[in-house]
Formats: sequence, C-alpha cells, structure tokens
Amino acid sequence: MARATYRFALYRRIVCAAIAFLFIFGVTRVPEAHAAYWDDVYQGFEQFSRLPGDVYQLKESYRQTQEDLEKARTSIETYQKQNAQLLEQNRKLNDTVTELKNLQTQRDQASHRNKMLIITAVILLAGYFIGIRLLRYGMRRRSGRY
Repeated sequence: MARATYRFALYRRIVCAAIAFLFIFGVTRVPEAHAAYWDDVYQGFEQFSRLPGDVYQLKESYRQTQEDLEKARTSIETYQKQNAQLLEQNRKLNDTVTELKNLQTQRDQASHRNKMLIITAVILLAGYFIGIRLLRYGMRRRSGRY
C-alpha cells in the first residue's frame, strides 16, 4: 500500500503541477514571438542602409539652397546698384525740371514785360497823335481860322 500512496502522491503532484502551469501560462499569457520582429529588424537595417543616400540628398539640397541664396544676394546687389543709379538720374531730372521751370518763369516774365512795354508805347503814340490833333484843333479855333 505504500506504493499506492506513493503513486497517488506522484499523480497528485503531477496534476497540481499541470494545473499550476495551466494557470500561469493560461491566465497570464506569455507574449508570443512575433514574426514582425524580424520585419522590424529588416526595416531598421534598410532605413540605416538608406541613411547615406538621405545624407547625400540633404547635402545636395543644402548646396542648392546655398546657390539660390547666392543668386538672390547677387540680384539684390544688382538691384541696389540700379536703384542708386536711378535715384541719381531722378535727382538730375528733378534738377533739370526745376531749371526748365525757372527758365519758363523768366520767359513768361520777360514776355509780360515786353507786352506791357509795347502796349504802353502804342498808348503813348496814340495819345501823342490824339494830343497833337486836339492841340491843333484848339489852336485853330482860337485863331479863328476855322
């Protein structure tokens, strides 16, 4: 009978161990190995192997940006020079316009003065002839000849 109790105790231990394994692994669920793990490793390696190409592309983009910036600086300098030249031309044109306005004003004043001089001369001449006629008429009337 000792053997039967020994077997019974052994079976009991086996059953208890099986229940314990079922409880531990059945309830807590051990994370399974994912096939995606190797995909993730492969993708990481692939991304790592693409890094030199990305770095080269970034360098090329940086170089292109520097060239564009240099072109922009050159064009800005050109525009500044042109702007300075245009400002100088504008100043010269303004001086010329001012000078022409002054000359036109002087011409207008001289023309007005000449008109007044001619009108005054005509009035004086007409006055002289009319005055002489009136003087002659008055002298003839006093002398009785007329």
